[in-house]
Amino acid sequence: MALTQIIAIGIATAVAVLILRPLKTELAVVVGLIGSAVMLVLIVGGLANVVSGINGLVARTGLATQLFASILKIVGIGYLCDIAASICRDAGSQTVADVIILAGKVTIVILAMPIIQSLVDVVLGVLD
Repeated sequence: MALTQIIAIGIATAVAVLILRPLKTELAVVVGLIGSAVMLVLIVGGLANVVSGINGLVARTGLATQLFASILKIVGIGYLCDIAASICRDAGSQTVADVIILAGKVTIVILAMPIIQSLVDVVLGVLD
């Protein structure tokens, strides 16, 4: 992932959307989606290093890998919902953006329950 590439694509996309919006709103949304998709593909390539680093930490700690997998999923859901909501806002659908954010929050709470349960078990184990 080259940050300069992502920045350049982002600026070019934003300028293209700015120019196209008054002329053809639908085309501006499509250009914004395509630019965002290209940037996401570049970003995902760099995530492999992060995941392998976290796997190494998990192996060293001996903790349950499911907990760390849940944390990665939670972070990913947060980012994806934020991006999707931003796209909806750009398209003029604030209500849809708000529902996407709500759905992400509910999903995060559901995924966090095993982590919370593990934390409660550790605290109760220490108190006993």
